Order: sequence, then structure tokens, then C-alpha cells
Amino acid sequence: MEALERSFRYPLSGEGWGPKFAFGGILYILGSLLGFLPWVGWICSILIAFLPLGYAYKVFRDHLKGAEGPLPAWAAWGELFTMGLFAFLLSLGYWIIPGLIYWLGKVLWDNGGFAAFLGVLFIILGLGVGLVAFFFLPMAMAFYVRQNESFSAAYRWSGIVEKIWVVQREYFIGWLASLIFLIVLFFVRNYFLYIGWVIHAFGVFYLSLAAAHFFGCLCRKSMEVNR
Repeated sequence: MEALERSFRYPLSGEGWGPKFAFGGILYILGSLLGFLPWVGWICSILIAFLPLGYAYKVFRDHLKGAEGPLPAWAAWGELFTMGLFAFLLSLGYWIIPGLIYWLGKVLWDNGGFAAFLGVLFIILGLGVGLVAFFFLPMAMAFYVRQNESFSAAYRWSGIVEKIWVVQREYFIGWLASLIFLIVLFFVRNYFLYIGWVIHAFGVFYLSLAAAHFFGCLCRKSMEVNR
């Protein structure tokens, strides 16, 4: 699929892509290192992650609005942080329910006995709902951008489903490719010490940029139909 191939080439192409890409990966590594700090480490890790997340969101927003071009410059740090914060909050709105279901399943599993059986069911349900949330999130983000960054727009289910249906085949392929990429990164991080951790950090940033480019262009195509 030409569009998907172009999106996977996007983070590693264009003028000055090397330093821009490397800087984002380093930020993810820095955030992971800060996570080892006692008490406040996880907070510092999340705050640092807002910057590369905001950067990926900017790529998504630019391509959704038709502003084709190479990777943007790392500038306007306050704006990147704010965009990353709101993108995180929007994503959290989609992930919180499957996350809670999965957490409940883990708690039941740890109790053993019949509770463990129920725990397995809740874990499977949480993963299933999480995959559904992961599927709808890109188009929900597009609605958020197009409606002047209104959170309520990201939960207009009927409109989101309608626009996904317009580009269903390409959308599903992009979602599936992103999911497989994430699974591979998960195994690399867990089965290769040190180097796997670095590959995971850069891989997550790479995927965020490739997905931002792909879904930004695809959602723009969908929203231009029947306008």
C-alpha cells in the first residue's frame, strides 16, 4: 500500500530529519530514565513525554489540515508541551475504561481460585475494549482538531464511525500495522536488555510520527468526502 509505505518513510526523510528524529528519541529515553527516580519519577517521565507527544500531534494536525512537508522544527516548547498534554488527556479518555477493566482483572487474578477465573475474563475484556479504543482514537483525534480542539467533538461516535467507514480498508490496514509494530517493540524491550530499551524508545517515537502522517492524511481524505 503506497500511502502506508510513504508514511513509514516519512520520519526518516526530508531536510534535517536526522537531528529532529534523534532528539525526539532522546526525549523518550530521558523520560524513561527519570522514571527510576523515587516518588516523583513517574511524574517527571510523563511530563517529559508530553514534548514528543505534542510534536507527533503537530505532525498529525498539519497533515490533517493539508500542510504537507518534512518533519517540523523543534520550536515553541510551551506549545508542544500543551499540545502533548491535551493529546494525552484525549487519549486517556479512550483508554481509562479498558485500563480499569484490565486492572480489575489483574486484581482478581492475584486473589486466586474462582476470582482468578473471573480475572482472566476481565483481562481479556480489557484488552478487547482497549483494541477498540485504539482503533477509534485516530479519527477521534481528527474530529478534535477539526472542531477547534473541542474535547466533546472527539466523542461524536456516529460521525466518527461514518468517516472511518469512508476509508475503512486503508484505516484498518494502518491500525493493524501500528498494532503489530507496537507488539514487536514490546517484545524487543522485554527480551533484549539495554539495547532493546533504546530501540523501544526510538521505535515508539518513530511509530508516533509515521502514524501521525498516515492517519492525518487519511482522515483528511475521509473528511473531504461529501463536504
